[in-house]
Amino acid sequence: MRPSRNTTGSNSGGHLRERVVCGDAGTRRRSRPDLPSAICRPGNGAPIRNDARNPALKSLGAGHGRVSGPGGVRGQGAQARDVRRPFAPAVVTYHGSAGAFAHIACRAAFPRARAIACDSLLQVIEAVRTGTAEAAVLPCENLLAGRVPDIHLLLPEIGMASEIGLTIVGEIFLPIELHLVAPAGRSLDQIRRVHSHPVALNQVRRFLSARGLAAVEQSNTATAAALVRRAGEEADAAVASELAARTYGLTILERNIEDNPVNMTRFYVLARDPVVPALHEPDILTSLLFELHNAPGALFRALGGFADAGINMTKLESYLVDGQFVATRFLCEFEGHPERDDVRQAIDILARHSTRHAILGVFPMHATGTRTRADASLGGVQ
Repeated sequence: MRPSRNTTGSNSGGHLRERVVCGDAGTRRRSRPDLPSAICRPGNGAPIRNDARNPALKSLGAGHGRVSGPGGVRGQGAQARDVRRPFAPAVVTYHGSAGAFAHIACRAAFPRARAIACDSLLQVIEAVRTGTAEAAVLPCENLLAGRVPDIHLLLPEIGMASEIGLTIVGEIFLPIELHLVAPAGRSLDQIRRVHSHPVALNQVRRFLSARGLAAVEQSNTATAAALVRRAGEEADAAVASELAARTYGLTILERNIEDNPVNMTRFYVLARDPVVPALHEPDILTSLLFELHNAPGALFRALGGFADAGINMTKLESYLVDGQFVATRFLCEFEGHPERDDVRQAIDILARHSTRHAILGVFPMHATGTRTRADASLGGVQ
């Protein structure tokens, strides 16, 4: 499995780790020598319109549709534009408030885009679905805290619900620096309660525990910072970014309080229409959702084609369907373009053994240089 990494960046010269390497923009800037470069890699192939909400990428049909061929990823005839350019949306949206890490990820990946904050995930999805924004940036997993529950639960709806109809077109890895912030004049000795997003609080557990500080959950880190500023309680502080501290006029009481200094978050970039990389492009990830009957050997048979072809699977997560044990839904990511012969054959085998499947996105993987295949280096960690 590959570890999460993320790149966060402020264009105004914030702290060193709040910098990004944007691969598609062709601008690489090393942040700190002790950290891997972070990268945003939205797909940069020919966009394909999906008037029926991604028929090009979603092989649902009766549950056994093919991913390639005449109705496959790129076989869409006049719907496919023969254009090769970086995905550069003019308007992007994110969940949270100004200064949230999702906001930083938007600025890092799409510095020329206008970033729109939304109060809920549903508003984020609706903004892209209706065309108010061209892309959404949503956190999916953190190196220390694991997957982001709300996004994890949302992905099956994106993949299986035709009325949502979004697709993953890229990923962003943002190095996360968490700071304890409070209004000017406060000291660490005065603080008793710390507000932040649950995932952020989970990343600073040791810091809070060692000082006997109570964790108070908020909807996101920037909202927590704004709340602390507005409430003005002497005992309250927030865990947030340096950008959030600047945005809401707070001071940093303690820098870099995360439990592990190599702390990264991975974000998905979602759009209405697929932006599929060319078949010959290297380092492609495919994200796929599939559903199986709860029966012995079902998962083994469905994924056997990937093992036989030597296709590296980088992610596998499970869901119960409708809270029952009758069927199980899986989200997987693997290396390779779905039109590549060996990948296409592996997906065909999966389709024969699954009741439903849908490709959520095909996009270039990050290039931080920290992923190591176990079969390429003895003892390597994926």
